[in-house]
Amino acid sequence: MEEVVEKSLLLLSLPLINHSKGLECNSPVGVLESMGGLESWKPWHSKQGGEGKGGSLTISASSATTVEWTLAPSKSHMIRWLLLSAQGNKPVTLKFSGSPGEDVISMVRCLRQLNVDIEIGEDEWIVNGVGPEGFRRPISILHCGNSATTLRLLTIAAARLDCPVMLDGDRTLRKRHSETLLHILEYLGAEVSHGTGLEALPYLVHGPLKPGEVTLDVKRSSQPLSALLLSMPALDGPIRVNLAGDGVSRKHAQLSFELAQKTGSENEIDWRPHIILKPWLIECPDVVEIPSDRSLESFAMLYGAVHNVQINISNLPSNEDSLGAEILESLESQEGLVEIDLRDANDLLPPLTAILALGSGGTISGAAHARHKESNRIEKTVELLAHFGIQAVANEEGISVEGSQTPSSPEGVVETHADHRLWMTAACLASKVGATLTHPNCFAASDPNFLSRIV
Repeated sequence: MEEVVEKSLLLLSLPLINHSKGLECNSPVGVLESMGGLESWKPWHSKQGGEGKGGSLTISASSATTVEWTLAPSKSHMIRWLLLSAQGNKPVTLKFSGSPGEDVISMVRCLRQLNVDIEIGEDEWIVNGVGPEGFRRPISILHCGNSATTLRLLTIAAARLDCPVMLDGDRTLRKRHSETLLHILEYLGAEVSHGTGLEALPYLVHGPLKPGEVTLDVKRSSQPLSALLLSMPALDGPIRVNLAGDGVSRKHAQLSFELAQKTGSENEIDWRPHIILKPWLIECPDVVEIPSDRSLESFAMLYGAVHNVQINISNLPSNEDSLGAEILESLESQEGLVEIDLRDANDLLPPLTAILALGSGGTISGAAHARHKESNRIEKTVELLAHFGIQAVANEEGISVEGSQTPSSPEGVVETHADHRLWMTAACLASKVGATLTHPNCFAASDPNFLSRIV
């Protein structure tokens, strides 16, 4: 254990290598690649549309007619199915349309390091499951990129091993603290070390986990609950979970329980104060159809509103396979000031605020937990829109905005804080009035083909 800590600290102290010219890459990947055992972690760098300058991208104003739009596969579904399939005992084929984002790729990279063979095809991937106890000690750091979902799910999964495992991420992920996640490990007998101050990562965890009782604060995120559930197949007994706080992102947690049930789990969630999680033997379907990401429809809607054009989406998923579908559909029927509760769908905050500003205006509430995403999405959404001459007011729970506003060209470079949903919101506005945006690669976290649709 001491040797591992010493080696890890040495790695983190060495000069870092930037793989994308002009883009900041704050991770020990360059060092790790020279050691072997880790696939290259290289953020996507734009080669299509606009002019990239030293870590920024200029998008020129343009006009648009009817637009054909394809959604990327749902990373919420795909990341969870990757982890479930990896713990089964047979090959599972994941079928999808569109291109998976870098967050999904991060999960694949980390699972491969944990001894899971995954075959990558154009529209289907094959996960060769190793069983619930088939994960092995990785030979280097599990680098989760920008994916908080990957980090949280794998922190629990890695802590099942009776050996030290280090997890890290990019600059934005390092700033996203998850005290609840670390408390789970401590409650269940794992050893945990982590960063302090502004950067919480890297984590160094050493299991194994033992059955017991934990208390989860679910008012910021549901992901620690999902992480614990999806690692239960490897535990040898039940865990009593005490839920504290008013739960948010509940549909994401419900998705975890639903997918687990499709593999044989009897665990259920009804948001009572106490639940019992039990292990189960994973039996995955031979083929899993991954739905497209309904949340990305919000950017198609924003682009359509900016240019006053019709957007045709070729692979819209069913409502039952969608997170936030009811919110997006309600926008089309509401008149006057709109009121939206994003308690369970805070990822929609930036584009919906822009849509309301261009339309009838309204208020977004229930989004306090959006302050703890890649950026403080409440404050930074208001800041971002102000660059485009759009006025909005932040409050503790969300944002209020007047309608009938028109975007204007920003005077300077627009800071997107490496937040992919802020970036895509800004890019939609920039496609009408022009703008230079920082962090030109970050949208690939969820939709690597996004830029090609708007320029």
